[in-house]
This record gives sequence, C-alpha cells and structure tokens, in this order.
Amino acid sequence: MILPVRTCLGCRLPGPKSELVRLIWRGGTLEIVLDFAQNSPGRGAYLHPSYKCVEKGSRRVRGALRIPGTVDWRTVSEPWADLRAFIATSVPVERDQVQTDENK
Repeated sequence: MILPVRTCLGCRLPGPKSELVRLIWRGGTLEIVLDFAQNSPGRGAYLHPSYKCVEKGSRRVRGALRIPGTVDWRTVSEPWADLRAFIATSVPVERDQVQTDENK
C-alpha cells in the first residue's frame, strides 16, 4: 500500500502525510488552526513536527494557505504556540541533547 506523501512547508522535503501536522485557514474567524485529524475541509499546509520547520514554515504560511492580502495579519489567530507545545510533548529528545552526570 502506498502512503500519501506531502511536502513540508518548512524544509520543503516530502514526507508521509501521517508524520506531518496539517494547518488550515479559517477565513470566517481569521484563524490558522491545527488539523490533527487531517480531515477538515479547505486548503491545508503541512509541517514536520520540529522547531526548525515551524520557524521556517511560519514565514511561508500566508502564501501556502492563500490567505488574502487584504487580511490584516495582526488580527489572525496563529497556531505557533500550540504547535511548539505539541512538539515539546510529542517529539522524543535526542540522546545528545540530554544532560547527564556522565557528559557534564
């Protein structure tokens, strides 16, 4: 069975859809929201759940979701804090980032 592949907005590398987080634009409420179920209607953008991809993707999201230029960006609810919290709780810390008594 072939898995669906999507391109990460941050690093622009393809990856399995199931490993990426989907963002969607809700124009009526001026929100960019996380779509963990990946089944909400509308145009979506995908990000790897990593801090690097979130930082780069946050600068590209307006174009990727085709948010109209007439929208005042200061009024848009952004998902970045929620996404960073999700990453912090779901992504395992790499061994070389963990401080132990052995490597201090």
